[in-house]
Amino acid sequence: MVARGLGHLSLPIAIIPHPVGSTEPELVTRKGIDVAAECIRMLTTPADELDAEIRTTRYPLPPATVPK
Repeated sequence: MVARGLGHLSLPIAIIPHPVGSTEPELVTRKGIDVAAECIRMLTTPADELDAEIRTTRYPLPPATVPK
């Protein structure tokens, strides 16, 4: 909602998988590589393609933020 208020209707969001603190170093490295690849994809995808993708993407809240 903040992005929309600032006029960035299709601001991409990079989702970073957690937890990373208590995970094997190799898995943390793999997650980092995957996140970096997604950031590169977002920065290099044509704006109109990214706009169409972002407008249809739903970002669920993490389980810890949803009341039970």
